[in-house]
Amino acid sequence: MWFWVFMAANSIVIPILMAGFGKLFQKRPPAQINSIYGYRTKMSRLNMDTWNYAHRYFGKLWMRTGCLMIPGTMLCMALLYGRDADAVGTGCAVLMTVQVILLILPVIATERELHRIFDLNGKRRQQTDLPLF
Repeated sequence: MWFWVFMAANSIVIPILMAGFGKLFQKRPPAQINSIYGYRTKMSRLNMDTWNYAHRYFGKLWMRTGCLMIPGTMLCMALLYGRDADAVGTGCAVLMTVQVILLILPVIATERELHRIFDLNGKRRQQTDLPLF
């Protein structure tokens, strides 16, 4: 039982952090471009416009993904309740692997969106220049 509680507490950390940081990035992105905190990619750090856009877009994706992962994680942990330690450990390893994949997917989506909205110099594209992908 104690192992299940420990693993349940650990498995809910990723979705809660995603939802929390997602809301924070969406509402209050870091005020300055920096290399320590925030959504830091080459494209997002070109200028303040790309920096703010990336944080708001990424924040929205992370908040939604995190909020959807919370009940999913709780359901998975409920299904593992009462199982032996090996089953709980294996189930949590699979669950956390899926969580890490879902943690990374918004980065790919945000980069695609940044390249769709901005050119390689960080200048917003005109409406007629926007690619259709």
